[in-house]
Amino acid sequence: MLRISDVIELAMVSRKTIYNAINSGRLKYQLVAVDNRQVRMFREEDVFDAFPRANRGMTREQEVQALREEVASLKFALSELQKAVDAMDPASQYEMTSISGQVKKAPDQK
Repeated sequence: MLRISDVIELAMVSRKTIYNAINSGRLKYQLVAVDNRQVRMFREEDVFDAFPRANRGMTREQEVQALREEVASLKFALSELQKAVDAMDPASQYEMTSISGQVKKAPDQK
């Protein structure tokens, strides 16, 4: 189930367009109790029915799969870069770390 903010992002339309679709009956919703108040929740299929252009994009599963493939590709690229750095200067080996980390010399280096 999606909230209005999720529908806006998925359908790539304004909040006003969402409410117009609700008021015209084009976009179906369910009222769900959240923290003692009623919240409109939407099914993804209903969003795609109301806004067919939104269906051009990837499903969440496809997006997750694409991100997993990108992570695997980046890990491979990082390992190849590490090999290249090691090959360029084997005497003082550097270890590549994440963005938040710092480049470190091997412990035997001063």
